Amino acid sequence: MSPSLPDPRRIGRGLSLVRSLPRRRLDNLIARLRGSRIRRQELWLTNASGYRIRAHLHEPSDQELRPAVVLIPGRGLSGAIFCSQRYLLSADELALHGIRTIHFDPVGRGSSWGHDDFCGLEGQDSLRAVLDYMHTLRSVDRSRVGVLSFSSGLCLAAPVLAREGTRLGTRFLLDWEGPATRHEILLGGPLPPAARTAMAADPEKFWALREPIAWIDKLPCHYVRIQSRDDHSLGAGSQECALKLVTAAARGAALSTRLGDNEADRAWRPEQSQTLDWAPHDTTNLNHILLHTTLQHTGLSNGDK
Repeated sequence: MSPSLPDPRRIGRGLSLVRSLPRRRLDNLIARLRGSRIRRQELWLTNASGYRIRAHLHEPSDQELRPAVVLIPGRGLSGAIFCSQRYLLSADELALHGIRTIHFDPVGRGSSWGHDDFCGLEGQDSLRAVLDYMHTLRSVDRSRVGVLSFSSGLCLAAPVLAREGTRLGTRFLLDWEGPATRHEILLGGPLPPAARTAMAADPEKFWALREPIAWIDKLPCHYVRIQSRDDHSLGAGSQECALKLVTAAARGAALSTRLGDNEADRAWRPEQSQTLDWAPHDTTNLNHILLHTTLQHTGLSNGDK
């Protein structure tokens, strides 16, 4: 064997190691080998009430004009969840594919100031501050800014984009299994103390501000819903929530609507749920769908950087 050639046994061990890596780690490794580099920056923004909002930007380390995405965590979670490779989607994964990605701690969560009002005015204004920031970055293509909301993060995303989406020109909302009404919200778990107090004082005002079904028809952007047959929070037989949201958006102001891989721009009836394609429940395949869908709506493909 020539000493200038690699040892076949070492090559075999290397290939075995690569094959043993989970797909997500392998994708990230390939992106880094292709030269992709990530810059991470902690930011402090301020909402209209003066609360300091902690945000974290993950982006390609260049000044090229690129698309951007804002990640919104679910109930009670801070933006730190998007730093974990164990979650459905990480900020680094999007950044490695050429997307300037930001996550944040809504008011009262993580390191942000204030009390968690469960997607009330303060929480919504923290998202507005993050969107304003991303839309003003010179390295961001303002025509390709999107929002990814996870679970109850839809209670932040839907009202804010309904009010601010046209002004900002936000391109799309990708919603993973968010609740439609107060019924699903309450079934999903307890509200934080500040939110319970506000709800007790004026229930109708409280829910009018937060229920996604009240805002989804006013979205001025593309709306995509990713939904498994068994909802992560509500369990089996809970597809009606997704059907209500997509149907309301399709009949409203949205540029387009889609429920997973089903036909676009359709209003769906509950009795059609058994004939529709639903997203897989396992994390690995959900990650692939969320990543692929985001790349599509930002105008990127898997090979773009």
